[in-house]
Amino acid sequence: MSINLKDFLILTKFNLSFAVTLSSVFSFILVKEKISFEIISPLIGVLLLALGVSALNQYQEYLDDAKMTRTQNRPIASGKISPNEGLVISLGLILLSYITIFFSLNYIGIIIFTSVIILYNFVYTKTKKTTVYAAVYGAILGVIPPLIGWLAGGGEITDIRFFAIGLFYLVWQIPHFWLLILKYHKQYENAGFNTVANTFGIQRLERITFIWLLLTIICGLFVVALFPIKSNILFLLIFLLVVYTFYSIFLLRKKHNYLKVFIAINIYITLLMLLLVINILL
Repeated sequence: MSINLKDFLILTKFNLSFAVTLSSVFSFILVKEKISFEIISPLIGVLLLALGVSALNQYQEYLDDAKMTRTQNRPIASGKISPNEGLVISLGLILLSYITIFFSLNYIGIIIFTSVIILYNFVYTKTKKTTVYAAVYGAILGVIPPLIGWLAGGGEITDIRFFAIGLFYLVWQIPHFWLLILKYHKQYENAGFNTVANTFGIQRLERITFIWLLLTIICGLFVVALFPIKSNILFLLIFLLVVYTFYSIFLLRKKHNYLKVFIAINIYITLLMLLLVINILL
């Protein structure tokens, strides 16, 4: 088997997988209130799992990927990597993730990782062609990486602070996914997907997505309220971030610029969590 680094990174959706891993790091530090070597094992485990399930997803969907301009250059869809090679890579990464997470969370980690594979690769992937509400499964998946970080840091799942973080990631996932649908709905529909844009119509979906974007901002502020800000400078930065995000989402209503709003909401969740981590380490 011969695969170059670029194809491997695309196959495993490395950028997205890395972002998923960051959410584990953020929640670990927020509950631990310090940087510790204990994060290494769960961090590597989450990254390996994210890489593995992403590769498995591309193996499952390479025929559909080949039908869409946005995805037709992915390694398996374009023929750069054979389906069997993609499957071997994905299963190898998943196996390594199981071994790694076992060292930090034992069988609880194995159970959670297994639930991710079932939910992502055998529920979400299978249902997103047939139901417009598959995004709900994706939203649930978004909570699991910060859950891993929280548990690895010694936190309790019943902690109201984790509830706020989990809700933040859960709500954020919906507009995150629907903005992509708004941008690429024609490609999805041409590939045989029954999209939420087709069900609700573009204008109605824009309005619904706008509401979810506002909810995402509010949920972020809920998290901030539970982690008291120690610095006036950090408070100002968070305020400016909220203003920037609030302004950006109006591009959805006024200019229909789905990609810029997509980038803005991703910047919001990443920088807000990063600023909270900096705050907790002060």
